[in-house]
Amino acid sequence: MPASASPPRPGDPAEIGGYRVLGRLGSGGQGVVYLAESGHGERVAVKVLHASGDPEADARFRREAEVLPQVASFCTAQVLRVGTADGLPYIVSEFIEGPTLQQAVAQRGPLRGQELRRLAVGTVTALAAIHRAGVVHRDLKPANVLLGPDGPRVIDFGIARAVGPGDAAEPTGEGVLGTPAYMAPEQLRGAPPAPAADMFSWAGVVVFAATGVPPFGHDTVPAIIRRVLTEEPDLGGLGGDLREVAAACLRKDPAARPGAAQALLRLLGRTAEDTTGLLHRGSAAAEPESGSGSGPGSGPDGATASGRVAGGRIESGRIESGRVESGRARRAVAAACVGVLLSAGVAAYVATRPDPPPRLALSGPPAPVADRVAVPELRATLHEAPSDPVRVTSFLVQTGQAGRVDEPAYVREPGRAAFRKLDGLVDPVVSPDGRLVAVVGRDPRRASDPNNVVRFTRRETGETFSVPTVMLPLLAASPEWSADGRRLLLTISTGPSGNPRAAGFAVVDVPARRVSFTKVEDGEAGTATYQWTPDGSAVIRSSAPGNDGVRVYGLDGTLRRTLDGVRWTSAVNAGFSPSGRLLAALCPGDDGRACVVDSGTGRRRASLPLPADGALWGWFNEDHLLVFDKGSTPWRVHIVDLSGRRVRLFAEFAGTADTYWSIHVTPG
Repeated sequence: MPASASPPRPGDPAEIGGYRVLGRLGSGGQGVVYLAESGHGERVAVKVLHASGDPEADARFRREAEVLPQVASFCTAQVLRVGTADGLPYIVSEFIEGPTLQQAVAQRGPLRGQELRRLAVGTVTALAAIHRAGVVHRDLKPANVLLGPDGPRVIDFGIARAVGPGDAAEPTGEGVLGTPAYMAPEQLRGAPPAPAADMFSWAGVVVFAATGVPPFGHDTVPAIIRRVLTEEPDLGGLGGDLREVAAACLRKDPAARPGAAQALLRLLGRTAEDTTGLLHRGSAAAEPESGSGSGPGSGPDGATASGRVAGGRIESGRIESGRVESGRARRAVAAACVGVLLSAGVAAYVATRPDPPPRLALSGPPAPVADRVAVPELRATLHEAPSDPVRVTSFLVQTGQAGRVDEPAYVREPGRAAFRKLDGLVDPVVSPDGRLVAVVGRDPRRASDPNNVVRFTRRETGETFSVPTVMLPLLAASPEWSADGRRLLLTISTGPSGNPRAAGFAVVDVPARRVSFTKVEDGEAGTATYQWTPDGSAVIRSSAPGNDGVRVYGLDGTLRRTLDGVRWTSAVNAGFSPSGRLLAALCPGDDGRACVVDSGTGRRRASLPLPADGALWGWFNEDHLLVFDKGSTPWRVHIVDLSGRRVRLFAEFAGTADTYWSIHVTPG
């Protein structure tokens, strides 16, 4: 049992909602949090309301159950299930191993250096995601920040509240709720909830993390309230930009405080000149969706902002003889909270650009379909919304009729619905920022140059350049961009085109136009393909037939580890979530279910059923997957949540049994 848990007490339930209770993680005025385990061995945290008979407490607990699924799962504990047991509501969320910030400071003193900065950046990014979901936390404090192995997580939304445009003018009728040492002045006066109050609390948490003392002291409640209302905060030894941003967030006037995205920008290194007006603009309302008041349909292609802020990786689905052969979805960025800059960074970044693109839905429910794009060359209809983080950007169609294999490929025109036909039998993939198209020959042995050349085209200017990779008889295929758009990964194989055998991988350094080939000695490689890990420091390889596990190799070709909780085959590809924190593929020994595991530990986070005649394509955003269903007419790709519930249609295909598709779905 982890150190954070204590044994169950007499009277504690043996199981809750099918989860076996292992111990207690904590208790408070609202309820008890248990450590529990699913039938698959997955450890979870189960929060159960006290049987108090207090209707207001019950309402606040149920509000938490409603609010949490609206919040991005990264930098918060992901909600897995809600329900009622023995008349008491409960919430099941992922278990985060690690102390609270309150416990960590008490045990080993204040945080310093990069640890303090990671705490500040991770928590303000979580707030940006929370506010973008239309939610105010209202009780952010050191005890509600967990220091997990992959970064800080904001927890306990017991008094959180969803807010709308009209809420700012209406009192809540709930009285003063929260922890006085971290409450904003307007909260103490009973004002309605607003993101600006969370920013005040965040600054208090940062000061506590750096000094061990809240900015307005920790003695008697009346004294603390008086100081919050009338005195300036004590920032102790907090220095640099952290001191500057915290001081701005601790202003008495909520309209004078920066929003979460603006504060994040400053901590990410934007100069004082760049953020002039941002740190003083205020955030009494929720974070803006885009700059200059632009609506969802305005501005240039949203893929541009996604690439520049969040990076991006290729997600592709390949259907051969009517079945999905592979599907991948990865976008990642090195960040303090394992990619947490994805969601919060977009709003802050586009607010400083003259023509901001629409907000990209990198987490949370997908927006309703706004456009139905007919693609006759693909015999498909794409169902899209401006905020979709990924979309079909290139494809190759082949048919088996009369041995026809020389069908052309198509790539999407920047910012448009139209697709442009390319010459030759090639496989094109668009870079994460949408600026480059990399084209790889599908059969280099039929080309005039034996060097497996990759051709790059700048989409804005049409300028092209080529980079030779490996010499025949080696073959380069399955191109995939790194998150930063600077490197292209190729699977290198030998043997006949109909039955290639993986020999290793090559990495193209695009700016330097250099190539490195790494041979991997693995007798079980077979027809495997390679993909980037989230941080681009390693690659993963699919399982050999009949084997489970996803292998992780260093860029020098050495085997680092094997993730045993998933299986990646020629029918279903592995895929990393946008934050890189989760990995989705087939469940071990079960072709009918997809499993989602923690990419760091391999621990299962969720599993969901797949259609009887279909497959997993990859990730749509952090909270939703793309699932292909051939059992319908026409064939469909649905956006589903992590329970398998269909949320929205992504695409429809009028395919036939002899249809072969190679479809790339990317941010670009």
